[in-house]
Amino acid sequence: MKRTANSVKAVSSMSTGVIPLLLAGIILPLCILGGFGLYAIIELGYLIPFLVLLVVSALLVALPVLWLKRQIKADSENLAHRENTESLVRPSDDWGAGDQAVWTELNDEITQQLAMDAEWGSLREHALTLVTLTATRYRGKAQKELAFSLPELLKMTEEVSRRYRIILKQHVPFIEKISLSLIKKGMDNKDKAKAGLASANWLWNSYRVVRMANPYTAIMSEFRSKILGEVFNQVSSELQYKLKKALLQEVLSVAIDLYSGRFKVDDDELTDSASHAADQQAMAVPLEPLRVCLVGQVSAGKSSLVNTLTGELVAEVNALPSTDRVTVHQCQVEGLDTLHLIDLPGLDGDTATEALLLDQLSQADLVLWVLKANQSARDLDTQFKARLDAYYQLPDNQSRKRAPIIGVLNQVDRLSPVSEWQPPYDLATTTARKGQIIKAAVDYNQTLLQFLSVLPVCISDSKPHYNVRELEALIDQYYAEGAQAQLNRRRLEANGDIKISEQFKRVYQSGKSLFKLMRR
Repeated sequence: MKRTANSVKAVSSMSTGVIPLLLAGIILPLCILGGFGLYAIIELGYLIPFLVLLVVSALLVALPVLWLKRQIKADSENLAHRENTESLVRPSDDWGAGDQAVWTELNDEITQQLAMDAEWGSLREHALTLVTLTATRYRGKAQKELAFSLPELLKMTEEVSRRYRIILKQHVPFIEKISLSLIKKGMDNKDKAKAGLASANWLWNSYRVVRMANPYTAIMSEFRSKILGEVFNQVSSELQYKLKKALLQEVLSVAIDLYSGRFKVDDDELTDSASHAADQQAMAVPLEPLRVCLVGQVSAGKSSLVNTLTGELVAEVNALPSTDRVTVHQCQVEGLDTLHLIDLPGLDGDTATEALLLDQLSQADLVLWVLKANQSARDLDTQFKARLDAYYQLPDNQSRKRAPIIGVLNQVDRLSPVSEWQPPYDLATTTARKGQIIKAAVDYNQTLLQFLSVLPVCISDSKPHYNVRELEALIDQYYAEGAQAQLNRRRLEANGDIKISEQFKRVYQSGKSLFKLMRR
């Protein structure tokens, strides 16, 4: 009503009183008619039904408005939660657990930044703060936001721009049609635009007053405008919020790549053949055969599993501990490239053996952890698993992407009742005693060791095999993640210090240029 009254005053001042007289001519008869109607309702005894009708009508209008406001409030409160699941920027598959932790922590910082100040002009300061915090997480509190070289800064800026350009094209309609000259023109004529907007608001409010001649149409129009206006305002503000957060997330993502050692500027880019080097870098990196390491206690059945997967008797199988060295076997799983199966010594509690296994698993792309189903002792497995987890928590290893681990519960045919073996068993619905025991063993080992998956298998020579094809399917399922682990390891290994020979070459080139200048 206040907005409408202000509009009436503005109309009155600009129309020398003509329009208010017209409005009075319309509203006054309506008021008189309403007064006679109210008198008639009281005289005829319809006051209570009329009041009930007024309450019902008010509820029909008020309840949707209240629901809409509550919904908008709930959406605003849950915006940060939705952004975690519907964010325009996702963490890289190449990151290790430490990188993921930095991403999660500083995403909360982004949410707080935008809650305090979400203006576009403030994003620069927010971005600088994020880079500073990222540097601190990786290199200690002594490091500041400028802890990188000029070529790295230029490439970081280029990468953020490239990624954000893709986001804008995907989520902002007609972004390609909005030219910078149009934006500049709008900024230069900001005052005129404000005046035009004020005039448009004045005309709109005038129309809202005039249409009161038909109260029903006016009320329904106001109600519809209110709802649609709130909805579209919410959509617009949420999209802007997402775009602002996406920009800061891209800065954070590139900063993580920079400080974790992945975002290294190639020396070739500083030479005259930069375009050729860029083409080479854009080419897909060829994968080496996936390194699938088999680890487990002595006599858990690792060598037998190698034989089954390769289809050849290439690994020594014996009742006694047999594998005392690292042995590599080639394997071809249907639908996949060649795999290298790495048969490792068994866990025996020896410190030297554990050091060898830890080194091998840090170079693995996929791990098959073989467990003997009818052996309840898991101390060697849990202790080594804890040591492996601790390895990836070290500051130098937090950017490493660890290989996915699949638990292989071997020799499930030896679980009680031993005499019963009629695979396959559907562990989700089985009522057979054997199937229930197998399921209990799977759940126990999964709870104890926290693998991605634990698959029960039987690869006995004298009994029908169980879940061999399912194991191959699991290897297929985690192949892509294993390939990411390989690329991550190769990238980190390649990002060492700049070679001394390369530095001497640069000094030599600089010296030649200096001598040329001196001769001139």
